[in-house]
Amino acid sequence: MSINDPQPLPGAVPSSGFLPPDDAFPVERASGPEVLVNLPGEGLTGWARKVAGVLRRGWQQQLAIFAITHALPGFVLYALAVGGLLALWDSDLARAAAVDDVLAEKLTVRVLMVVCLMLVVALPFRLLGYAAATWSAVRQAAGLPVQLSRALWFGLRRVPAMFAWSLVAYVLAFVVVFLVVLCFASAFSFAGLVPAVIVLGYLVMIAGMVGPAVLFEHRRPLVRAFDTVNSAFWPAVVRLAVPGVVLFLAYRYNQVIDGAAAMSGFGGTIGERAGFAFAAVAASAALELPVAMLLFPTVLVTYVERRAQVAPNLRTPHLLDELG
Repeated sequence: MSINDPQPLPGAVPSSGFLPPDDAFPVERASGPEVLVNLPGEGLTGWARKVAGVLRRGWQQQLAIFAITHALPGFVLYALAVGGLLALWDSDLARAAAVDDVLAEKLTVRVLMVVCLMLVVALPFRLLGYAAATWSAVRQAAGLPVQLSRALWFGLRRVPAMFAWSLVAYVLAFVVVFLVVLCFASAFSFAGLVPAVIVLGYLVMIAGMVGPAVLFEHRRPLVRAFDTVNSAFWPAVVRLAVPGVVLFLAYRYNQVIDGAAAMSGFGGTIGERAGFAFAAVAASAALELPVAMLLFPTVLVTYVERRAQVAPNLRTPHLLDELG
């Protein structure tokens, strides 16, 4: 149980004698049906209802937030990537690499390093979007007004901590998966990649819980993310399986789009090549929106449900207080 999980409320105020000051008692909030926290006993049906509720109440704000933090930066990064590849393929270096295997390997390594750098650059923007959407969703669940500017400002203040911890989680995941590949792929060839895929899926689930742990609990996010997933492993797997498959398919589809954009470098006029590349990049950036709008409520509701299992009195007002 987290140290931030709610404790039992104090007893009734005595009717006589000396009373503590008014600010010693928590401010009462409007009570009603719990629409965000999937309470113990509600099961998978309740979880799905809460996920749909997050989308139903806030899809307009979430669409705007993810357009600003996902689609727009994604378009810029994809455009830079495709433009760089087109320029590279038209260069003398690419023609030399076509007949020199050593140079081709060095060029491939540099391209992969640039791709990793672009992922690191994109990460703060995505975390900004998830933090802003979390603030918005919790306030809407509590029946409070939401402003896009305030949501983005909240996310901006939380990005440094989220970025630091998320980067640590992803680096650790990369190192572990790389070691698994070295251990199994060398011994079992292609079949050895299966353990690496399993480990990768497991670590991605944990990494996905780091952000909510930073936002709500403010300490030991890696430990809390690990505990959140492993306290009820199979329920967490079931809840995150569908968005995980969608994310994988979106990634594969994105590769096809980026490959099509890159292939525009072969043949055609400059205008045709630029137009085809622009269309492919725009489609790739637009794909960010539905993927983010599916992943966000799934991870948020799963996280608060896992916490409610160990703190059954957890409610939306407590989450609102923890966000600050």
